[in-house]
Amino acid sequence: MTGPRRFRAGRFLDAAAVHAAADANPRLRRFMRTIAEHSEAGEVRSRRLLEHLIRRIVDDVGDLHLGNALNRLERIAVLRDNIAAILDHVLEGGTLPEGVRVETLGEYFDQLSTEMRELSRPREGIVGDAPLRLADDAGAYADSLLRDFDAGGGAAGRHVEPAAIVGDAFRAMPADRQAALRRAAELEPAALWRAVAAESESGKRAAVADLQTRLGGRLTPDEVARLRTAVDDLGRARSRGLQMSDARLADALARIGDPDLRAVVAGGDVWLTQQLAVHNPEALATLWRRFRDRNGRADDGPGFRAFLRHDMVTYGRGVLGEYSAAFSLSSIELFLKGPDANVKVAGTDLVGIGHDGWVWLVDDKSHRAASVSGVSALTDNLVVNLRRDAADFRDAIARLQRDDPGFTPDPRILDAISRMEDAAAEIDRINRRGSASTRPARISAALAERRLRLRVTSAAGEVREITQALRDLGLAIEPTGTPVPLPPTGGR
Repeated sequence: MTGPRRFRAGRFLDAAAVHAAADANPRLRRFMRTIAEHSEAGEVRSRRLLEHLIRRIVDDVGDLHLGNALNRLERIAVLRDNIAAILDHVLEGGTLPEGVRVETLGEYFDQLSTEMRELSRPREGIVGDAPLRLADDAGAYADSLLRDFDAGGGAAGRHVEPAAIVGDAFRAMPADRQAALRRAAELEPAALWRAVAAESESGKRAAVADLQTRLGGRLTPDEVARLRTAVDDLGRARSRGLQMSDARLADALARIGDPDLRAVVAGGDVWLTQQLAVHNPEALATLWRRFRDRNGRADDGPGFRAFLRHDMVTYGRGVLGEYSAAFSLSSIELFLKGPDANVKVAGTDLVGIGHDGWVWLVDDKSHRAASVSGVSALTDNLVVNLRRDAADFRDAIARLQRDDPGFTPDPRILDAISRMEDAAAEIDRINRRGSASTRPARISAALAERRLRLRVTSAAGEVREITQALRDLGLAIEPTGTPVPLPPTGGR
């Protein structure tokens, strides 16, 4: 038996937003004052404790709501499958399946209506009229909150304000910038902090404009210019501190066995290299081996960062492309092979059956090139991929039948698999016999005879054309999305 699903919604809360909400609520302010008065750590501990409590409660309430909502969605899926099976049987000319009464179908529809209605009423649909219980015993729940907080050393959530780092950045500033900051802090402390703590460029611009308006000419133009620069410096220092603390980096470095990689990470980019070391050290090690296998130097930190970024961008484009294509190809009614995160695995990206019964073999080309001259998954490796996909589909059907002896596969799927196998055999024969000059036309005819289409999609790239050689094979472009602009390679 598996435990309840955990979603950890609280980790997405922004610390600044939590603190701002606490400061605006009189009861929460009193809570923090009371904790501060009875704690040696004072206000720092009280703020961290409050943030921890809020994150934990959001976690637990979110788990309750989302877990029950998913259970309801699973019940809806079962009801819809039952209704669809009955209706398909009748629409194909049969009577109601054995053991199914007309009343049963009506009961299914009533249950489906109830589940859908309750799903749209979040609290009522999840707990009904019952109280929202996070735990059987309130005291035990409170104890668990405090134990978790103490075990974490009072570091609530992912965002603990990096006060030491911000202080170091302030002390490193020229005296005139320090003076401008002190003057703004005396006049408008809250507005100044909002400017420093802004998370986005647009938010920072708005916060700085608001700060300047509130100061109302009480600083000279030169002081305002120095203040803007100082706010940018503190904001960058704070952001780096939130992303990576000395303790987190030390833990990450301790897990790296390769001394060269450890040195590269220690002096590397906080936004990419060090983040990967913290969150996915296994992937970091794999990518480091690839970088070194391609003659990357052991001391080339910037080169490794560029390698990481290129790999992540191309991988991200591939994942986005496959999913965008799958949701945009309205002509495909049923996917036999859907999108996944394994975009670097060789083979076709998508296989589906259209409304007209044709089988689509799709390869997504989500990159920056405007023209595609090669689609190996649908050309050189077409026979191998057809056979592999067909075998995978038959294996999946066999597993379903083992798990449920009453399972009956959709006849359209069995027909599509057979046509893919026949096409693979015929194209294999064409590749081994006959003139090479007529081969594309014969392959195209063999695919059309078995109602198979080859498609190139461009969901996240700018592909607008393919070569004549690919068109001769029957390939076509299927635009499925808007090009996604990415920052230049040198960007953060």
